Amino acid sequence: MAYKAVCFDIDGTLYPISVMNRRLLRIALAHPLFNLRYRKNRKQIRLHQNNYSKAIPFRWREAMVIQNDTGKEPDVSFEEKDYKATYDRLQNWIYKPMEKLYQSTEAFDGVRKTFEKIHSKGLKIGVFTDFPLFSKLKGMGLDELVDFAASSDDVGFLKPDAHCFEYLLYNLKMDAKDVLYVGDSYTKDIEGASAAGLDSVLVNVRPAEADDARSFPLAKAVFKNWNDFDNWLTAKMEDD
Repeated sequence: MAYKAVCFDIDGTLYPISVMNRRLLRIALAHPLFNLRYRKNRKQIRLHQNNYSKAIPFRWREAMVIQNDTGKEPDVSFEEKDYKATYDRLQNWIYKPMEKLYQSTEAFDGVRKTFEKIHSKGLKIGVFTDFPLFSKLKGMGLDELVDFAASSDDVGFLKPDAHCFEYLLYNLKMDAKDVLYVGDSYTKDIEGASAAGLDSVLVNVRPAEADDARSFPLAKAVFKNWNDFDNWLTAKMEDD
């Protein structure tokens, strides 16, 4: 195995996506109209983010895009005061409740064992996630095994933008060829990692889809569950 690091998405990769969806639903029910606008405009950010100015902090950009409801930055200069009400709602109605719900998170069986194997081989472990890190890694008992972790809050972009993966490489001080990325979304994780030059594998894919590898041409491998991925990775590391 030629890799020097293995990097991971979090949500849906290290713990079940159904858990995330239940938590997001609880948040949505408290302020449904604002939540719909938030979700709609995160999709718009993915479409337009390459045209955004780099100077605006990510959550302020979210507030701006939500308020304008177009997915695009305004032509006029950005002023925090113009978006403060929306920013406060974003913080109080989305992110603070989300942080509370993530005070404890249970990983898939075997995740810590896999991380320990990677660590024991002297490989570095990185994490990049679209949603804030909060205390997810600590709650799963993984924080002390992770060498570097970041989210879109840190880099200012959502996956699949290559900036997210380049940020990982820069902070791990590695070239793309040295890193394997692991995620559960083909469009966000695999296509994004590929655009940045990283090898990647797809995990937790529904069995009917996983059997058709032609559906995931950019993935190095496709796995139905974490255990299958662990067996593959263990064999790779033992070949060294």
